Amino acid sequence: MATSQTVSTAARAFVVSFIIMYFNSVYIVLGLVPFTLAGYSLKDDYSPDRFLDMFLFDTFEDPTHGYANFVDQSTARTKGLLESDKRTVTLRADSTNVASGRGRDSLRLTSKAKYNHGLIVVDLAHMPGNACGVWPAFWTTGPNWPSSGEIDIIEGVNLQPGNSMTMHTSEGCSLAGSSCLSNKGCPVKGGAFGDGFNLNKGGIYATEWTKDAIKIWFFSSGQQPGDILGESPDPTKWANPISTFQGGSSCNIDSHFKDQQIVFDTTFCGDWAGKEWSKDNVCSVKAPTCEEYVKNNPKAFSEAYWTINALKVYEFDGSSTSSESTQQPIPSTPIATSVQQPSKSTSSQSVQESTPSTLASTSAQQSSSMVASSVPLVTSYVDGGPVTVIVKPGSMVTQIITGEPVTVTLSPGAPIPQQKQVQQDTSPQIGDDVDCPKGSNFTEEALRRTRRNWRVRRHLAEHLRNGGGQHS
Repeated sequence: MATSQTVSTAARAFVVSFIIMYFNSVYIVLGLVPFTLAGYSLKDDYSPDRFLDMFLFDTFEDPTHGYANFVDQSTARTKGLLESDKRTVTLRADSTNVASGRGRDSLRLTSKAKYNHGLIVVDLAHMPGNACGVWPAFWTTGPNWPSSGEIDIIEGVNLQPGNSMTMHTSEGCSLAGSSCLSNKGCPVKGGAFGDGFNLNKGGIYATEWTKDAIKIWFFSSGQQPGDILGESPDPTKWANPISTFQGGSSCNIDSHFKDQQIVFDTTFCGDWAGKEWSKDNVCSVKAPTCEEYVKNNPKAFSEAYWTINALKVYEFDGSSTSSESTQQPIPSTPIATSVQQPSKSTSSQSVQESTPSTLASTSAQQSSSMVASSVPLVTSYVDGGPVTVIVKPGSMVTQIITGEPVTVTLSPGAPIPQQKQVQQDTSPQIGDDVDCPKGSNFTEEALRRTRRNWRVRRHLAEHLRNGGGQHS
């Protein structure tokens, strides 16, 4: 009896091993991702419905000596400085009242979580616009400043046209050709900021922090890589970063950056905007001091707010903490757009060269033709109106194309573009909510595959709980 059980157990073990080997081989053939490969995976999703629970509302005096009164969450709600729904979170500075006391009412939020290495991606619909006296920032900082470092991702003051990215550390660290010591730091200019950022309807900043370097990317709205807010983004497939703070003999990254918390804040005047006041030919004529102007001109700060679409933090799975590893997960197929980054393209052509199974590139004029899949991940939208889903074997993302016209909204003062026929790109971006048209047929396999992509997975999960099958 014991011998029979031993043989049976050995047989089962052999069968299980064979199945695992077989499916790993199938994954490799299809260009999919075997479970053992290293890469970035989602650690924390600061989605709008959880965002406020994952941050602390700071109420202490501004350590940068700004003319700002940071208020708590309840006060922010009462005064209309905080808005949130299922899609966005908005953080405002007061633009209604004459300021008093510590300064203009505003918000400073610090994440409860602390991080060591990772990839931080923030998608913003709006950031504080340019105004005399304003000083907005999106950054990370560690304890016992500056000994644990500070990474300024988005920052600027007054009427500054472009973004300033700066590292701040204790002694013994030089990056980007200069010392990062204390307040001065080692700044690099790049990316959109203020009014310029908002005129382009927002964008995405991504920051990768490894033991070797800190890199920052900026993508205008509509030009981001298709995987940037997915479950497994791959920065090695993106365009070149706008700044690279390379560590090494001049700076041991791990010694100078640790236990970083994420911060959103909008302050006024203080150690930077205030000190620049007398040097600014436009701002200095508005009032003798920065504080006096900020105090008495609330309407000047009607654009001093952040609207956050998404904030995600990823950690690297594997023995290495650097994304430069030679073994990377195959990225989700990027959605085709009419404009691509000028270098290290993330277009569908470059992905097809490295990934055998990808989506076919299809124009709006070709949208009437269906491309069927032998093993469909998501079946075609048969009765969904002027929408076509292109699915090919092994694809991780489907592409939806329509020929609907684009409505262009011009901001005040913006030039009127030349009239031309435009085809709207309605391809779902990572994190979008996607409706399921009548006639769509989703399966458990579709849900499993889609779990690494859009929020459509939530809709699918509810659909399957209600019995699955054809979606009516």
